[in-house]
Amino acid sequence: MAKLTYWVASCKRDSSVYSIRAKTRKEVLKVLEEYNPQDYEAPVKETVIYDDAFDLLKLCLSEAQPL
Repeated sequence: MAKLTYWVASCKRDSSVYSIRAKTRKEVLKVLEEYNPQDYEAPVKETVIYDDAFDLLKLCLSEAQPL
């Protein structure tokens, strides 16, 4: 099994706006400076565990959140 870890700041106000995702917390905070930081949640660390590349692709393309 492999593991993918990233940071995400979800948008609070508008569900049509994408969340900000990056490899590090510092990168997310840098992108937040360009937008309105009050519109986003605090960055949180997310980890996805997957079996192989096809499993990861399936998790990325699905609407449901990974476990």
